[in-house]
Amino acid sequence: MQENQHATRHSPPANSDISADVDTSTFTLKPAPWSVHCESWWLILSILGSTRKLLDRAKFQPQSRKRSTRSGSGANSDSLGLLSTEESDPAQGFRGGIGFVQIVRYPLSPVGAYDELLLVPGSFKPPEECLDGSPKFRITQIYVSSLESVLNGRRNWNIPKKLARFEFIQMEGSANKTNVKIYGLKSFSFTPSNSSTGWFFEPVFHPTPFFDVIIHRHLPRLNIPVNVGQLPMLDLTILQPPLPVNEPLDPDILGIDSGTAGTSDWKQTELGIKGPCGVCTFKGNLAGRNGQIADGELFPDFKPYRLGIHFPRMYLEIQASTSMTVDPIRSRKNSKNHYEKKMIYSQHNHLLH
Repeated sequence: MQENQHATRHSPPANSDISADVDTSTFTLKPAPWSVHCESWWLILSILGSTRKLLDRAKFQPQSRKRSTRSGSGANSDSLGLLSTEESDPAQGFRGGIGFVQIVRYPLSPVGAYDELLLVPGSFKPPEECLDGSPKFRITQIYVSSLESVLNGRRNWNIPKKLARFEFIQMEGSANKTNVKIYGLKSFSFTPSNSSTGWFFEPVFHPTPFFDVIIHRHLPRLNIPVNVGQLPMLDLTILQPPLPVNEPLDPDILGIDSGTAGTSDWKQTELGIKGPCGVCTFKGNLAGRNGQIADGELFPDFKPYRLGIHFPRMYLEIQASTSMTVDPIRSRKNSKNHYEKKMIYSQHNHLLH
């Protein structure tokens, strides 16, 4: 049942006014490393749980909402991938382990303030041609409230960021309860602004949230900082697959060849996470969804443990990514096997017809 929210006090989301005049300098790429502090909530999906259950939670249906872009003086291409349906198969190479969803608020970063929602279903095995075959974490779904964050996340670390609108609503009568609502992008446009060199970026979001949760923070928190990377059996390394390369904007109004926000290699990134933390609980609040947190379309309908982790001040280090070292012999062998399988499949179809 949806919780009553009358007379709530709203906490403005970071970067809440996403519509903005765009100047080329605004979209300067900010290379890693990044060192930021933030507030973060962790919804735990599994602690060494069954692989089958994690696979079911990681899977989600293709987005079914109607998508469109509104053109503006020729800049009507979805070259940024903001509305694209491309999604890596969460089950491919999946090995299980700890999975989690994070809600994060960055008051300051190299690209300014922004909010973030991400899913890490667990660990994944790298492709066979990679020399290091140890499983690594992978971000399979992520939304942010800043276009600058989208571009830099894709370029720096192969993180498949999408744009969304975030609301953080303080619940009446409880300083420790917050309602988080996240709205998916419906369309966007770039149109010439009043300045001679700038453009106006105008996103349009769906009127109903695809993610709606009530967070209840419980005190007291631990006063001793917890270094997540030093916890046993937890390697804070993410390995991200290549991202599709889209057609560039015409004209290139961002000045960074935005079509190359796609990539061709696997990228591995080391993370550092520490800070004082406490316990929180979560309650799904989607209207008419019987306690669901996410709609199962724009974000998987996951079912976390009731208890989660709250970092009121988390320190995050994101190192520069490295391309995975590939064994050329394995790579050629896999390419040959793929070609042979393709030929067999083609011949089989020819015989059938």
